[in-house]
Amino acid sequence: MISSLLLPLLIQSATPYGSPIDPVLRPSEPKPEASEVPPPPQQVVPKPKSPEDIRFDQCIDQAAEDSGRGLLDANKWQIEGGGYLARNCLGFAYAELQQWDKAIPEFVQSAEGAQAAGDDRAAIFWSQAGNAALAKADYPLALDYLRAALNQGTLDGLLKGEIHLDMARAFVALDQYDQAKAQFAWVHEIVPEDPLGWLLSATLARRMGDLALAKSDIAVAAKLVATDPAIALEAGNIAYEAGDVLSAKSNWEQAVKFGPDSEPAKAAARYLAQLVDGVED
Repeated sequence: MISSLLLPLLIQSATPYGSPIDPVLRPSEPKPEASEVPPPPQQVVPKPKSPEDIRFDQCIDQAAEDSGRGLLDANKWQIEGGGYLARNCLGFAYAELQQWDKAIPEFVQSAEGAQAAGDDRAAIFWSQAGNAALAKADYPLALDYLRAALNQGTLDGLLKGEIHLDMARAFVALDQYDQAKAQFAWVHEIVPEDPLGWLLSATLARRMGDLALAKSDIAVAAKLVATDPAIALEAGNIAYEAGDVLSAKSNWEQAVKFGPDSEPAKAAARYLAQLVDGVED
């Protein structure tokens, strides 16, 4: 008999982009203020960056390229009075070093400072705090910060969708599946082209025993990314759960073909071996 361990948990599942936890988001540029009557394209002049914004960009770039050096630069800027932007860069440098205990309070203080200053980047800074708390596996705290990001009312599109995706992950980790399912519904509405959202919602549906929804969601993911080993792996898991061993085998073989050295392919290879053992037994 094939081991019941064949079906991995959602929070352990691989994704099309590697780890189920995204790296901490880089802060985005402030959103430009919309005017009621936009000027003709030839009259649009980018707003010049302030010296503080220029230094902020340089600090973030340095932290991304060399996190140790970035940490030194951010600390120096903070001592010089860099305020919430310096704190955000400091948090980013700590995040690059995966020192979540130190990154989280810096992100929180930078978000609070940006919010007090009326800086639209407050939402991004809150999302960074939530993302870092998620990486630390402090799921209730992650939800608090992610909600704070949404409450700013300045996010849309991909960034807003990623907030809901991270909230779904946190709810799954807390075994609050209905809340997670509701968050995935937001992800699908806001960023329907995101295969990761469909992959993880399919895995959740399988765990909840809704195989019809799982099949539907994984089909969308496969349509968006046809040769991803993580999607093929999950398609095999769903097929196996539904009792379709031939389809499970076919999908797992595809997972191995699509990314032989990837973690999803290695899991698929183990499952294929278990199928062989089951037949021999």
